[in-house]
Amino acid sequence: MPDDGLTPPEPPDRSKGLLGRLNAMPGRPLLLITVGVILAILLIFAPGSCSGVDLEENEAVAIARAELDAHPDGFAPERTEAKVLRQGFPPTPYWVVVFTVPDPDGGSEDFLHHAAIWVHAGTGEIREVQVGDAGDG
Repeated sequence: MPDDGLTPPEPPDRSKGLLGRLNAMPGRPLLLITVGVILAILLIFAPGSCSGVDLEENEAVAIARAELDAHPDGFAPERTEAKVLRQGFPPTPYWVVVFTVPDPDGGSEDFLHHAAIWVHAGTGEIREVQVGDAGDG
């Protein structure tokens, strides 16, 4: 081969690994940091912005309490808890309102009466009502 003064291009240095090669590119670290910060912000703030929870906790409890009062096996609860749970795909938010009357002779998990009422967190519609007594399994 004639010597024309040109040298063949060097193959990329594979010993640095992917991060080493990316960091070797000019401007790439700043781009990666920027993309990472944007993704972190989206992951932190985006889920709450479109969660579909339009009902406040006290509104969901009031709707569930009215449903419990109208139920044939309704009772006067001593304790009330409410939490937002998501079910299905895509996830639909529901307030699950739990009313209980604890068993004075039992432990913290023993109840004389219990009810769990699922309230759609966007519309306030009742999805499910479960009312039971101590003898119910």
